[in-house]
Amino acid sequence: TLFPLPQDKENWIIETQTRLQSKMRDYRLTAAGLHTSHIDIDIQASNYIKTTFATETSPQKMVIFHQPHIVLSETKNQKILWNIITPFLKKEAAILLPQRLDELAKIHHFTYQKVSINSAKSRWGSCSATGKINLSCYLLLLPDRLIDFVLIHELCHTREMNHGKEFKRLMRSIFPDYDCLNKELKNTTIKPI
Repeated sequence: TLFPLPQDKENWIIETQTRLQSKMRDYRLTAAGLHTSHIDIDIQASNYIKTTFATETSPQKMVIFHQPHIVLSETKNQKILWNIITPFLKKEAAILLPQRLDELAKIHHFTYQKVSINSAKSRWGSCSATGKINLSCYLLLLPDRLIDFVLIHELCHTREMNHGKEFKRLMRSIFPDYDCLNKELKNTTIKPI
């Protein structure tokens, strides 16, 4: 026998689901495209393409053309769009993120061994004990302050591998608003379909 949930638990579940869905909705691709300080992705209907989707790319810019009858909001089309966009993001991230990581490492006197770009959806970045930093290409979808926050976070791991007091002290020495930025990052999810 199933027992009804207490009202406060039911409300909490509904509020949490709504909050998570609203965050996810931000990353559903629409005709408005996707525009950040680093990339521009335009999505346009076109009567002149033979395939369902076609693309044109240049540095930091991608135009995706689709046949006019395509319903972009359909899950299958969202998957296709993200499959088109992810390699572009990865290529752009491989240029932009290592440059910025290098700049920040020099400014704040960090060293690292190597940087790699992946398309991880579950984490923004990681750092190995040997100083190898991995960064998700989806970082390019974040505001600059959060990109820098993640890059510095991984650079701090080249000195402190855990999230203990010394790690937080190091982060706060660079980002006095560490707690605010950390909360903002935790409340930001990139879950391409």
